[in-house]
Amino acid sequence: RLDMSEYAGPDAAERFLHDLDNRPSKWIRRIRRQPFAVVLFDEIEKASPVVFDILLSVLDEGRVTDQYGRMTILRSAVIIMTSNLGGQKTGALGFGRGPGMVYEDEAEGFFRPEFLNRIDAIVAFEPLNQQTASAIVTKELTGIAAREGLVKVGVRLSWTEKLVQHMVEVGIDHRYGARPLQRALEAKVVGPLACFLLEHQGIQDRAVCIDIDEAGGIRFALRD
Repeated sequence: RLDMSEYAGPDAAERFLHDLDNRPSKWIRRIRRQPFAVVLFDEIEKASPVVFDILLSVLDEGRVTDQYGRMTILRSAVIIMTSNLGGQKTGALGFGRGPGMVYEDEAEGFFRPEFLNRIDAIVAFEPLNQQTASAIVTKELTGIAAREGLVKVGVRLSWTEKLVQHMVEVGIDHRYGARPLQRALEAKVVGPLACFLLEHQGIQDRAVCIDIDEAGGIRFALRD
């Protein structure tokens, strides 16, 4: 996985292909060792135009050549590129059969035709539905409950459906999907939980249920 926002400067092409000691860059060395691979160019639209020029030969001929004439073959690799283009014009994002025309129109307006024509398929994302968003929140809460500090003292976390729906509302953003959720959980659940445990020091082998009160605040209840 390469974060393409790191290849936006004037030296982007050089860093994309080489390390500081002029060896092939890390991702190229890994492709040479393991030709059958999946390469993810994350947020491809943030890369410098010179990187797109390099990728033209990657996507067309399945190879890349650096300034020293060293060739790397990528014909056995799967190339995946992600982009937020068009995301502001739809709801929160998730895998599925989404409004493809919006994304395709945005891609056609941003990428040069010769680059776009080398892409086999554009996979659109659709808005997260309520069921999926709730499942994501539940998964994150389950991860919090499994943290070592809680497990070590036998504190068992549970939560109400009301809490899950509240976190969907405050943690799922229509532009950024579920990305803000972890920050919201840390602020709304983990922080208050830590204060609660400090106020009830010595809790062991007890269940703690997390709920939402009438004012929208977090509340905790001890159970056996």
